[in-house]
Amino acid sequence: MAALIRKPLLGLALGGGGARGFAHIGVLKILEAEGFQPQVMAGTSMGGIISALYASGMAIQDIEAEAARMGNLNTMVKLLDNDLPNLNHVVGHESVQEYFSKLLRGKRDFANLNLPLALAAVDVLSARDVALQEGDLIDAMSATMALPGVVEPLKREGMCLVDGGSLNNVPADLARNMGAEVVIAVDVSPDVTDEGFWKTQRMPGIALANWRTNAIMVANFTAAKLRKAQTDLIIRPKISPSITTLSGFKHVKSLADCGAKATLEALPELRRLLKPRVYFFPPKIKKAAPAVL
Repeated sequence: MAALIRKPLLGLALGGGGARGFAHIGVLKILEAEGFQPQVMAGTSMGGIISALYASGMAIQDIEAEAARMGNLNTMVKLLDNDLPNLNHVVGHESVQEYFSKLLRGKRDFANLNLPLALAAVDVLSARDVALQEGDLIDAMSATMALPGVVEPLKREGMCLVDGGSLNNVPADLARNMGAEVVIAVDVSPDVTDEGFWKTQRMPGIALANWRTNAIMVANFTAAKLRKAQTDLIIRPKISPSITTLSGFKHVKSLADCGAKATLEALPELRRLLKPRVYFFPPKIKKAAPAVL
């Protein structure tokens, strides 16, 4: 069998984290500037939305401009469910479908994307994580961002799908299982051991305790998934404690800068990982399946 000298197939996994996920914009800017184009992508929640827009061919500058527009109160209000007050959610499918339909300009199916993509969600009926990578793209985007109590869950093929963050917040396993030979993961979650961060979060004591407890659970699941996927590089942007999951919608540029800075710091390792090397087979892209812990 003839040897091939080529760059490894690069997979990029973008994690969830609400508005903190806008740091992914800066990561993608630097990767583009350095000529490191991901060949497969996976994402969860906000990371899933940015992955889907990027895989559709939307320019990263346009994604950043749209993210900044989302900080406008009038834009946010348009996403609210027409049936409010609703005790189950505040953002419904109809508004999500309309919003993403305009952004994607007709690319409503995974088959129409420029890059292979997998989005992580959780089926609450079977209590398992799910990889969405075919069929209706907007349905999958609404599922991966369906934070319980905020966005309406997606009912599909006997499943009730919600935000993938609880079981697979940084889906490096999906990128690896799609055939990536080098996997880069971007984790924008707050550090659960950072006392300084948690002391700055202003909310009632019970709510803060519940959030931190959930964050600890997610962090442990994430660490286990990243290990199992043999993730080659984890980029963790340093984000100010004052920029929270919700307030960050007003700080898109600052968040993008955080992602860019972290990626610049990782460039020596990126260059080492993505050097051409000898292979005895061409790269092969496959369907993903979540790794079972």
